[in-house]
Amino acid sequence: MHRALAILSVGVFWAIADEAAPAEVLGACEREDLRCWRELFESECSAAASTLETCLVFLQRVETTRRTSYSSGLALLLGETLHGLAQKTVPPPVQQRYLERSRAAFREVVRNEPLNASGYLGLAEVAETDEQRVEWLRGAVQAEYRPAHMELLASALSREGSGHTGALEAARYIEDAYRYESTATEKWRYGASAWQRYRDAANRYPLGISERSLENVVIRIQDDIDYPLLQRVLLNPESDLAHLADAFTTLCEKSIAAIISLDECMAGLELAVATAEGPTSSGGRRLLAEAVLTGMRTIAGESLPRVPEAQGKFPDWIDRLLTTRPTPVEVSANLFEARADYTVGLPERADALISAIEISPNRGDLRSKLGATYVSLELWAEALEELRVAKFFLPPEKHEGVDRLVETADKAYQARFRPPDVPTN
Repeated sequence: MHRALAILSVGVFWAIADEAAPAEVLGACEREDLRCWRELFESECSAAASTLETCLVFLQRVETTRRTSYSSGLALLLGETLHGLAQKTVPPPVQQRYLERSRAAFREVVRNEPLNASGYLGLAEVAETDEQRVEWLRGAVQAEYRPAHMELLASALSREGSGHTGALEAARYIEDAYRYESTATEKWRYGASAWQRYRDAANRYPLGISERSLENVVIRIQDDIDYPLLQRVLLNPESDLAHLADAFTTLCEKSIAAIISLDECMAGLELAVATAEGPTSSGGRRLLAEAVLTGMRTIAGESLPRVPEAQGKFPDWIDRLLTTRPTPVEVSANLFEARADYTVGLPERADALISAIEISPNRGDLRSKLGATYVSLELWAEALEELRVAKFFLPPEKHEGVDRLVETADKAYQARFRPPDVPTN
């Protein structure tokens, strides 16, 4: 009886919370003073001191105010508030109702202002499927042809997994972002991203893109990139940490090796490592470590002259970055993984992967690499253990390669217990 009453009381609470909030007095905001409403939203729904109850009070205030007449700003804020409430700890039925109401608020903006991209962007955030997210982002791009919207659409197309068509469409949208962008730093970032996406599409779908198309993109990027700006970034890495990784990606690509030498790229990496070892913030140290990893992987992935010689310096850089203890710890896991990738000796490679797994035990890609290393070392039992755990964390499309390694290790392991004269089939 008591348990039934308790369940009933919980259900009544959420039913009431979903419909209305406690009557409390909030600071007054004029209807069209969107800055005031935004500050109130941050205070009542986003701040560390905010609670579910304070956000519900704010929700009721917004809904009451917007009932008198349409306001796109308040409709967008209502959709955002409802989306935020759905992400809080609420029962699933209540969460779904918040999401449905959030979609309705964003649809109202799209219906009344079809050329306002904000409504489409809001609908993309609360989309139920990847396909819906792509379609709403298409609407945002058509409403306001902005590079930032194109980049969001390209990322959504890549996640949707629509194969050759989606990969090429994503590359074209990033190329359009590169063409329409006006600021120098963003322009070369979009250009480098477009080139990378076209190259990946060409590698994955060789019949779907011509070499001439790829060459045309590279030529345009070479003509437009502000190389002195990138060189200044490398000479003073802390001046533009947000773009440092993209600077390394651009400067270290083989397509511009004739313009920027490998020595310049290597010098920039050395300076970035030295900067990370100095008196810098934890956030700066993380960005520096990630940028160095990007630069090393860019060099290692290209057939530049003297790349083996360059890679010989990678382990030292990685060890120096590890001594800075970058945060979050996943950065250290990535550094240990890179340490394994650029280590020749198999035992040392295994040690580096073990260190990475100790930090990120749920990464199936690390465990599969360690399992493959154990296969090369003929440590069959250890290989089977790591590979079987790896499958648990990897998505199904990654299982085929792991299964082949498991089969190899299992046959070799079983053969150890068979008499020599017994055939192994």
